[in-house]
Amino acid sequence: MTSPLPTIASFWFGSDLSWMEALCIQSYLDHGHNFVLYVPHAVKGIPNGVEVRPATEILWPAPYDVRADDRLGVAVFSDIFRLRLLQKTDSIWVDLDAYCVKPFDFSSPFVFGQAHSGHFPTGVLRLPASSETLQLMLDFVTSANPTQPWRGAKLHRRNRRRVRLGETWGIESLPWGSSGPNAFAHFLRLTEEGKHAMAADVFYPLAPQALWKLHDPRVRAADIEGDAVHSVHFYGHQKKQMATKLRGLPIKGSYLDQLCARHGIDPAANPIVPLDWMKPAQSVS
Repeated sequence: MTSPLPTIASFWFGSDLSWMEALCIQSYLDHGHNFVLYVPHAVKGIPNGVEVRPATEILWPAPYDVRADDRLGVAVFSDIFRLRLLQKTDSIWVDLDAYCVKPFDFSSPFVFGQAHSGHFPTGVLRLPASSETLQLMLDFVTSANPTQPWRGAKLHRRNRRRVRLGETWGIESLPWGSSGPNAFAHFLRLTEEGKHAMAADVFYPLAPQALWKLHDPRVRAADIEGDAVHSVHFYGHQKKQMATKLRGLPIKGSYLDQLCARHGIDPAANPIVPLDWMKPAQSVS
């Protein structure tokens, strides 16, 4: 008897879903997964069949003030939320720009991949509750006055001085990636759990310089979806590009457009709206 597929889970905050998030969610449903979406407020555009649950079951309110227009603040909270999710459930976390090509039917309790760059993204992630990496990451992102352990002695000395002077800060004040991929890579090396990483093609078949393939009508789905590919990551900056340059819609005939047709998604019904963080910075005269 085949074991049931694992539950897929994610979190959403600050806006309704666009066609891109709906497409990604629908792709997991269409491959037989249960999908749980945790939300702290009402969200429109969620596909039928999704189990919508209150974010309070995992973590809400946030440990700091989270605003929808603060992309870094939302990203950091998402990093913390997924760690708590992994601690409390057996679900596989996915970002809502991670498209499912084939079912996530993995035997290992560790589910994550290495990118072509050698980095360890966290867009598709499951760590068992017993994972030392998981515990070290949780300790780090919830600590008072955190200092990135992968940084040099100069920063550590400066931050010790700041503490002596009475200054305090949280994980949300650190640079982009400190609570996610940078911390993940550091602690994987420390615990040697990086040996569980899957090859880049499993979850991240498109290297950054190849993301143009998402938009070129000459690219066939088979050109991207190789035998090893289980997921294709779209990345947030591609969403920004479509919102600001393509009226929030996929290019006709492109890979993204092909996927919408594959899963019965009408992009025009929920185009990507240019949020504040996507808009060009105003020049100061």
